[in-house]
Amino acid sequence: MSHPGSILGDVAGDKPDVPALDDKTLEDLKLARLADGLERYVRNLGAPPISILTQLEDRWPEIVGPGLSTSTRPVELLNGVLTIACADSAGASQIGWMESQIVRRFGSTFNTNIVERVIGRVDH
Repeated sequence: MSHPGSILGDVAGDKPDVPALDDKTLEDLKLARLADGLERYVRNLGAPPISILTQLEDRWPEIVGPGLSTSTRPVELLNGVLTIACADSAGASQIGWMESQIVRRFGSTFNTNIVERVIGRVDH
């Protein structure tokens, strides 16, 4: 006996009354599962959420200021340490002096406290 609207179907082996999914919906579900898996993988590596990584370069001037953003770039964010490549040693020194300010700005920009330390290094 069939149960209308039930996903159980009937005892005789009728297929459940489940609406078919279109190709776009199936593709969206696959992409969502992939994104969830990548997010877990990145988190297990000690990296921040992918959403932060994808926005970091665009929002860099908000974090270090417009002047410093032209001669620096974020190169790594792992286990709470943000590593910044600098054009010269003066820039690396400035990053060191601004460490607490950069940590605070990062936190307010992304509403998170994942950055605990900042390291500036000269990138040739």
